[in-house]
Amino acid sequence: MDAEQLKKTGMAHFNADRFAEAAGAFDQAALAYDLAGRAADAAEMRNNLCVVKMSQDDWPGALAAVEGTEAIFAAAGDVRREAQAIANRAACYEGLGQVDQALQTYQQAIDRLAEVGESETRAACFKRMSGLQVKSGHQLQALASMRSGLDLTDKPSLREKMLKGMLDKAVKGLGMQ
Repeated sequence: MDAEQLKKTGMAHFNADRFAEAAGAFDQAALAYDLAGRAADAAEMRNNLCVVKMSQDDWPGALAAVEGTEAIFAAAGDVRREAQAIANRAACYEGLGQVDQALQTYQQAIDRLAEVGESETRAACFKRMSGLQVKSGHQLQALASMRSGLDLTDKPSLREKMLKGMLDKAVKGLGMQ
């Protein structure tokens, strides 16, 4: 199979929750793209592998898969995929229990995503930060992060709409607007 077929196979396995098979296909696709001199495509496959490893709670494996990919995307001038790689790395740190590193890295991802106007992943990063901030005793920052995440959410669920309303009231009550 060529790299494109391996990528499609990996996606099909991932969508069917066959994670071991998906990991193998993405790993082979990355190697095939590397051999073809397509570094950014290989880095994308490594990010896909990272997501598979996160789905398996293999945080060290996920971090190893994503390592170095953001630099490849930066060199290619692909800020969107660079930022996504940073967000994946932040999630790995979170999974590994490295809260401070995760918070710092989520903020880096948020900043890079803002440069390309990407709101969905930014919203997810803000929400993840909020959860970590609550756990680390920074409730006011957690409120602000969650509010930012909800503000960026294109189609909030009923629960998210209610939470946003409560957060807006709390922020107003605290005089923080």
